[in-house]
Amino acid sequence: MDRNIEAVPASEALARARGNQLRRYPSPERDGDRLYPLAAPTAKPSFSIEDDDTIFAIGSCFARNVERALDAAGRRVISREFELGPIGESLGDAANFFNKYSIHSVLNELGWALERESFPGAKILYANGGGQFSDAQLGMARLDFPVEQILDFRHRYLDAMARVAEADVVIVTLGYVETWYDRSLGLYLNVAPPQAAVKAEPERFEFRVLSYADVLDGLERLHALLLRHRQKPLKMLVTVSPVPLLATFRDMDVLVANAYSKAVQRAAIEEFVAGRGGVDYFPSYEFVTLSNPAVAWSRGDYRHVSPDLVNRIMSDVLDRYVGQGPRGSGATVSEMTPEALISSMRMLAKLGDHKALRSLAAQERRLVDDSIDALMFEATAARRLGDLDGAYAVLTRAARIAPGRPDPVERLITLCRPLKRREEARSLCDRHAREFPERSAFRERLDWL
Repeated sequence: MDRNIEAVPASEALARARGNQLRRYPSPERDGDRLYPLAAPTAKPSFSIEDDDTIFAIGSCFARNVERALDAAGRRVISREFELGPIGESLGDAANFFNKYSIHSVLNELGWALERESFPGAKILYANGGGQFSDAQLGMARLDFPVEQILDFRHRYLDAMARVAEADVVIVTLGYVETWYDRSLGLYLNVAPPQAAVKAEPERFEFRVLSYADVLDGLERLHALLLRHRQKPLKMLVTVSPVPLLATFRDMDVLVANAYSKAVQRAAIEEFVAGRGGVDYFPSYEFVTLSNPAVAWSRGDYRHVSPDLVNRIMSDVLDRYVGQGPRGSGATVSEMTPEALISSMRMLAKLGDHKALRSLAAQERRLVDDSIDALMFEATAARRLGDLDGAYAVLTRAARIAPGRPDPVERLITLCRPLKRREEARSLCDRHAREFPERSAFRERLDWL
């Protein structure tokens, strides 16, 4: 039996094609800047996020990036609001114990949180010896506490997870399909079981690679769980983490294993969201993997996503969803957040794409004219492109809106030399002496005056 994602009459498909401005793949001659160097795939919202909506994010490490970016943009992210007691404080961020790397890990925590009687309790703890325990649902955390205290912490943790039921928007980020399974508990683990547990019971654990059907089933079970425990409508964004596998346990090249991991989750999400109200896919994965690697990855390691690019992605989420309501597939970004604007300019400057930077400044004129940092980026781009008069005009604006900063004035003075504006340079130098007397070293270098 066919299981099509879509099946529409040919006439409707042809009509949609005629009305879809984003139908053709970009090329250098046509919409190339939408793909490279910073990809801008367009989402089609089916719901709106209101200004006072609360957000709960869960999933792989990329979900933490999403939380930070949304929090910085002034949104209330309740998955960051928790009180975990002494054990939680001792773990800090290094343990990554909020990361859930597979759909089953997400389902475990939220299921236990919302249906507390299903929580296995101390059974999920593996003894490491010396009174220390591991909980394979909490990343690589090592718990050097009595069991009673660990369980108290565990219930505090589940209380934080249970807030998913009160959030207006739930964001789920899928990470990997390489998983570990505890046959004794009948439970998928979040990370590999500790070596001591495997050594003690070598037949207890299995390494499993999830299939398309496994991922889709997990998403459907998660959706049903959330609906059972909510009083308000569910607005859900699902995405795939762009962060690749660090290493694979399969007998193959990690590049091939990672391609399967991402592709099968992306495919399962496509079927999951099709025809399901209040659930959208957002293309974070495409934003990162289609962008220039030089700016997509923050450490040059092809694994850690640049915070600048995360800001740009979350700005797109906010622009398309917040207060907008559903919009057509041909919509384009109308305005970035200030954080995303600076992030985008910084990435373009790093790439040396000064033409694209100036184009972005023109597109976001209102934001740029109110930001000293944005104006400085624009001025640099104009000068690198040989537009000295344009750079001078931008720096004049920058000096006006940030009178306490010396760099716009100093760069104006420097520009006066190639522009042959000696009198203006002298006037600006007098102003510089009055307003920034401590920066006499700069003035002493102006031997051409």
